[in-house]
Amino acid sequence: MTARRFLIGFGVFVIAVAVWTIVQPLGLQRFSEQVLTEKGFGVAVVFRLIVGVLLWVTASASRTPRVLKALGALFILSGIALAIIGLDRLQGIADWGAGLDHAILRTVGLVAGAMGAFIIWSVWPRRSGA
Repeated sequence: MTARRFLIGFGVFVIAVAVWTIVQPLGLQRFSEQVLTEKGFGVAVVFRLIVGVLLWVTASASRTPRVLKALGALFILSGIALAIIGLDRLQGIADWGAGLDHAILRTVGLVAGAMGAFIIWSVWPRRSGA
């Protein structure tokens, strides 16, 4: 299933950014500076909406259908919220976040990595016969 593969790829991406954040907390700031452009902002909004829809439609075939539906709804709502908040305010939030203590940024990375791993585990095909 293409949606499942996309979500596994998304989970791997989230884990990679999380590990980068844990190892180099300011890496998240550099990443956000690259993404928080006019074009990147639009891509981020659309990407969140796509991930949300894919989580929602893939949920019934997953190991955790209720949780993935809830995550899908949160991603859709966060995409809508981003569009409402706008790029300028989001850059302000990113600047505020960049000023946080490295331990807090590492904790955020750890939580994000766990979410990425959870998504992968949830949508990973089960072994036949299990």
